[in-house]
Amino acid sequence: MTTNETKIPSNHVVGVLSGHRSADDAVNRLKEAGFNEVLVMTQVDALGENTNPISSFIEKLSAHLTEESQFLNQYKDATERGDIVLAVEAEQGEDADRVREIMELEGASNIRYFGRLAVTDMTPPTNPSAGSSDVPQGPRHPESG
Repeated sequence: MTTNETKIPSNHVVGVLSGHRSADDAVNRLKEAGFNEVLVMTQVDALGENTNPISSFIEKLSAHLTEESQFLNQYKDATERGDIVLAVEAEQGEDADRVREIMELEGASNIRYFGRLAVTDMTPPTNPSAGSSDVPQGPRHPESG
């Protein structure tokens, strides 16, 4: 389901797919695997620019305190290039790993788990979007808890 939502929600695995066919195939696989909360995003609001002024200020302040803003800018740039961002609701651990596996099968890049308090990079080292010394990266698998 394509959404008008432009903010990355918490407790979601997020990845970038090139083209609508790859995104559709990924959505179908995810739903077959029991993941029904799949957002198909064609636009990402990295700094809360499309929210009220107070929320925008909080988003911008938060962005300076975490690496999350760099990740969000990557997703925003991807959608501006015409790529699709999928956000799949999943619990940390096995569910998030299963979503990552399905996204990888469809060629997703920049796969991350956006938890309530932290972002965990789940992109495999063989993926061209894997982190480098210039791009922040957390542990490969999200920690439970």
